[in-house]
Amino acid sequence: MAESPTCWVLDHPAHMQLFHKFIQSGSPVDIIVATKRAEIDAMIESNSSPLPKRHILRVKRPVGRRILPIQREIRALRRIHSVTSILKRRNITGKPIEKVVVKGAALELNAAKKAKIPRRIYITDTEVNHLAHGIALSSATEVIVTPNWRQDLDGGFIDDCNSNGIRVHKLNGELPHIYLAQPSTIRDLKEGSVPHILHRSLKGGGVHDKDELVSAEPLISDLGMEVTTVAENQSINDPWGLPQAISDYHGVLSESVTLAHEAISLGVPTLLVSKAQRGFLDQHLGGGLLFRIDSTVKGPALNNEVVAWREAVQMRRRGDGLAVGWSDCYNELQQILR
Repeated sequence: MAESPTCWVLDHPAHMQLFHKFIQSGSPVDIIVATKRAEIDAMIESNSSPLPKRHILRVKRPVGRRILPIQREIRALRRIHSVTSILKRRNITGKPIEKVVVKGAALELNAAKKAKIPRRIYITDTEVNHLAHGIALSSATEVIVTPNWRQDLDGGFIDDCNSNGIRVHKLNGELPHIYLAQPSTIRDLKEGSVPHILHRSLKGGGVHDKDELVSAEPLISDLGMEVTTVAENQSINDPWGLPQAISDYHGVLSESVTLAHEAISLGVPTLLVSKAQRGFLDQHLGGGLLFRIDSTVKGPALNNEVVAWREAVQMRRRGDGLAVGWSDCYNELQQILR
């Protein structure tokens, strides 16, 4: 059966990773809405991009540290208008879009409702993104949430979905398993006298992360490890290969919840430095791969977590790393999206 024409919204580099397999197997008349940000620009322009040739609409993000509230509102309205226009135009010219799929970026659901797109699907793994949830409540027809979703953090979102007649799907699998390759054995990692660590730093400026960010920089000088830092929006040779390349390291020091989730999925011991609360993190805490601190102020809590993480890193360096389970989240999500 031919795939129904779909509008895919790519608002974040992780969304590019998440959706590209579905886009590859989708309709040639699909539309991609991609935000204008350095990492997405690099992925679209990369020679190794797995994205097939599709109609791509570039839009601005209504977020940023230096963006005034009125500017955010103007950007959001312009974004909704431009997406609505292209969806309505397709209704007139033939091969109309039948569903819109977004992850976290709910503005396009509003546009899809205005354009009378029948299926409007909102995927989220971020309970605290209440602004996007509010938009989704007024415009989504289906909501997909991840395992261990915490209703105590979602501001009544799931309850409101049920009250509003929005169908809620709950995944069993983990989203990074869709685009990462399951580690089969402990890899022959880089040799050296000290562990080799990947540090992921963030700039922030998102809708929900302004109160979550904590810099891991103060920890680095005391680690006694070889550290490679990859900053948000930093140019790298293979932007599509970054998530899988995590497995080349003995450990990860991350300010990013997304990259931390990818790292533990690959069996790489990860110290997450963040105030972020996510249900999908909770299941991994205490399992020997995920360690978390929300401050770099020295004290017993920080010391204990860092020591435990360092021990896990050394275990991986010796070839005694932990095996990880895997899910078939790709087929699970594919069944829902059909």
